[in-house]
Amino acid sequence: MGKFRYLAVALFVIGIAFFTSWLLRTLGESPLVKTGMSNREPDYFFEEFVATARDKQGKINYRLEAKRLEHFPYNSSMSLKKPYIELFNEKEQAWQTWAEQGVFFEKHQTVNLNGKVRIHRAADKVNSSVTLLTEAITIDMKRNIARTDSDVQITSGEDIISAKGMMVNLESGRVELHSRVQGKYEVPKQK
Repeated sequence: MGKFRYLAVALFVIGIAFFTSWLLRTLGESPLVKTGMSNREPDYFFEEFVATARDKQGKINYRLEAKRLEHFPYNSSMSLKKPYIELFNEKEQAWQTWAEQGVFFEKHQTVNLNGKVRIHRAADKVNSSVTLLTEAITIDMKRNIARTDSDVQITSGEDIISAKGMMVNLESGRVELHSRVQGKYEVPKQK
């Protein structure tokens, strides 16, 4: 009777093991216990987010606002809904930027903006106002350089330039247009 008892217990344990294996395969789960959250999910978010970045001397480099910010730990990126960015420099007016959405990469200090991107610099005593319109652009926040391979339209006063692709140094205002450049230039009237 002792042998039959051990045999029955062994068969019962083996049966439970097979049933558990079948159940795990049926449910599609691995036998490992899952803990925490997926690293492809945000680990935190903010509504009506505002941040100001300063240099070592305490001067404002840029100000970043968004209707919603979600942080993703797997690549240290932040998804931005309706971002607004102000880029400051000592020589000119601040560049103001609006877009439908964006992704800010902390490690590289770059932001990719998409959807009705508008970049504007107000006029000052020396320079006319400038507005750039495009569907997508990348801004290097450290170097103050914006790049796009998309169509872009630049307006300054009555002058309008269209191109495919552009690089602009937001510090110096130097613009490099890549291809399919067309423009309309209004000659200033003599007084």
